[in-house]
Amino acid sequence: MKNANTPTRGIPLMCILTFLLGCGSGTGRPNSGSCSAPKYTEPAVSYSIYIENSGSMAGYLGNTSDFKTVLMNFVSDIPAYLKQEPNVFLIGGRVCPFHPEDGTSFVKSIMGLTPNALRNLCPSNGSSPLPQIIDSCTSNMERKVSILISDCIFSAKDGNPASAAAELKVFMAKKLQAEGSLSTIIIKYNANFTGTYYAEAAGGKPVKVKNINRPFYLLIFGKKLNLASILQKIDFKHYPGFEASYCLSANEPADAAYAVMTYKNRKGNFEFVKPSCMMRISEAEMSKGVFQFSFDADLRQLGYLDDYLLNTQHYMVNDGFSVVAVNKTTGQQPYNITLSTKQLHPPYFLKLLLAYDIPSWVIKTGNENDRTPSDSIQQHQTFGFKQLVTGISDAYKGASTDRAFKLPIRTIEINN
Repeated sequence: MKNANTPTRGIPLMCILTFLLGCGSGTGRPNSGSCSAPKYTEPAVSYSIYIENSGSMAGYLGNTSDFKTVLMNFVSDIPAYLKQEPNVFLIGGRVCPFHPEDGTSFVKSIMGLTPNALRNLCPSNGSSPLPQIIDSCTSNMERKVSILISDCIFSAKDGNPASAAAELKVFMAKKLQAEGSLSTIIIKYNANFTGTYYAEAAGGKPVKVKNINRPFYLLIFGKKLNLASILQKIDFKHYPGFEASYCLSANEPADAAYAVMTYKNRKGNFEFVKPSCMMRISEAEMSKGVFQFSFDADLRQLGYLDDYLLNTQHYMVNDGFSVVAVNKTTGQQPYNITLSTKQLHPPYFLKLLLAYDIPSWVIKTGNENDRTPSDSIQQHQTFGFKQLVTGISDAYKGASTDRAFKLPIRTIEINN
C-alpha cells in the first residue's frame, strides 16, 4: 500500500521501538541541545555463498550462461571490493564446500561448471525444501553474511503453496528469534536456460526446453551492520539480468541513523530549529494548498539496497503526510527525502516507516501454473514465489509492533 497512514496523532504511540540519537528522544518532543552523527565501526565479516545444486538449477549452466556471469562477477567482487575471500558451498540435500581444482581460480572453476559437475561435486542425499536450505545457510550469523543463489521454486509436500507459506512463516519467525535482528534481501535476476524444467503444477513432470529465460535469485541474510559494506560496495543491479529487489530489515533498539533538515524542495513557508539535526519545524504555513519539506539522512547502515530506498511506494508516514521523492545526494547524508501534505493542522509528530508489504513485482513473479515454461510470461515467473515471500514477510510483520521497519531518526516535529 502506498504511503499508508500509521496511527493518527493524538493517540499515544505506545509499545514502539524508540531510537536515541545524541541527546534527543525518538518520540514526542525532542530535548533541546545538540546532536551528532552516530559513529560506526566496520565489523570483521565473513562471506559465505551457497549455490543450490538441485536438478532444476542445471539448465542455467550453458556455455554462454548469464547465471555463470553473475556468479563469477559476484565471487570476484567480494575479494576485490571487500578484501575478503568468500567461502563457497553447494547446497541441496547436503552442504558441500566448493573448492577449485589445484591451480584453478574460483572464477575459472565456476565458468567450467556443468550439470554433471554440479551433481558429482555434491551428490544429493534426497530433496531438500527451501526452509531447510535457508536454515543451513543462516546459523551463527553474528559476524557472517550468507548469500543463497537459487531458483526459489517453492512447493509443499501436499502440493499446496499456501500451506508451504504458512510453514515458512513459522520457520522464519523462529529464525528471527534465534538469530536476532537478521535482515533478508531478495534480488531477482533473469538468465538463459536450456535443459530440463520440472513443472511443479504437474507433479514435477520433466519438460525439455531450449534457449528460454528463467528467473533466479540472490537471497542475502545478515545483521544490518554486517550487510552495510556489501550493499554499499557491490552494485547488484549492474549484474546481467537484474530485475528488482525486496528488503526486509528487523527493528532493534540499537538502530541509529542521522538526519538533518533542509530547505530543499520547499513548498510553503517554515523555519527549522538549529541545529538542523533536531528535526523541528516552526512557523509552518501552506502555499497554494500544499506544505512540503525535506531532510537529508544517512541510511547506509540499515540493510537496504538503493533501488528499494529510492522507491517512494515503500514508505509510510502518519497524519496525512506522504513521501513524494527520495533522491541520492553527494553529501555526508546521501539520501534526501521529501514529505508533503495538502492539510496542515499542527502540531505534528511524524515518524517514517519502510513497509514490509510485498511489492508488485513479487506478485507478478509468483505462479501456480508452470506447465508451459517456454511461455513468454512464465519465463519471468517462479512457481510458489509469492507464497515464499509472503511467509518471510509475515514473519517480519509478526516480529514488529509497527508491522514495518521504523527509520531510526528523530521524530519530526512541526508547529505553527
